[in-house]
Amino acid sequence: MKIGSVALTGVRGLADRYVDWVSSATGRPHDLVVVAGPPASGKTRFLEALIAAFETVGGYMGIVRGSDWAASRAAARVELGLHLDPDERQAAPGAGHPARAVALWSQDGIAAEVDRGLSRVLERYSHDGAGGKREYFPENRKLAWGSRVDGLSALEQSILRPSKDPQKYSFVPRFLERLSEDPEGQQAFAGMLESLSPSVRYLPKGAPDARSAWFSSRGGDGSFLSELSSSEADAVLIASTVSLLGLNHSIVFLDRPELYVPSERLVPWVRALTTIGHDNQWIVATGSRRLVEAVETSQLVLLRPLTGGASVEVQS
Repeated sequence: MKIGSVALTGVRGLADRYVDWVSSATGRPHDLVVVAGPPASGKTRFLEALIAAFETVGGYMGIVRGSDWAASRAAARVELGLHLDPDERQAAPGAGHPARAVALWSQDGIAAEVDRGLSRVLERYSHDGAGGKREYFPENRKLAWGSRVDGLSALEQSILRPSKDPQKYSFVPRFLERLSEDPEGQQAFAGMLESLSPSVRYLPKGAPDARSAWFSSRGGDGSFLSELSSSEADAVLIASTVSLLGLNHSIVFLDRPELYVPSERLVPWVRALTTIGHDNQWIVATGSRRLVEAVETSQLVLLRPLTGGASVEVQS
């Protein structure tokens, strides 16, 4: 599944707009979309409006308050044009192509206009890697330290996917423990990690040079997870999530890739994101001009602040 188009009307903090992310060359939605603009231009708001729309029409957690999104007494509306994979079309034969799903928000509540089969497709969630999912890497993402360690089951993980819970990634240590007994999974994880970080490498637990640790940082003999740099930890967090969830045929939202990646490496780093997992669509919010200049106009949503707290499009 990929998003081919988005139409927003009356959403608080965002200007009314229509965007089309279908490539004229392939007829398919782009694998990478960049939402860009200066601080306070609505980049995160745009991502979270799409996430809330999915939660309204076919959610994992399903907790959306209409009053958070409706700008006035009139209803706010987000219409998603979705390009489904063949198995998704088979599961939702009445959804059309592209499939249409509309989230409606008001001060009084929420509603949806969506084919019932499509809604069931959007709600389904498993870690088998075959079905599409949605993931949100928020700006506050980080490895969690403390007493909470979440379970690895699909039931436990599904409700966290649209959230910004500061403990969202507390599953990582438990995932790495399980990975130590999965040689095939270790190889895939190591490849993802290498593509996302030049300085950290995965060392299977128990390797002679690993000090019973999991990683080599900057060529060292072995480092515990808590000893990694912020950029290395971010790479581990992303690779762990993609591995555990089986992120394939999925829509992935990521806010501020430049948090931990130097500007000269940002473009290849984001390109690397599109190679992990299979057939994913990454929607990335950024303030980086380099990233804006590296993609086609049809892959861009460019925002700027507007007096009154809304945003307007700079370029279409």
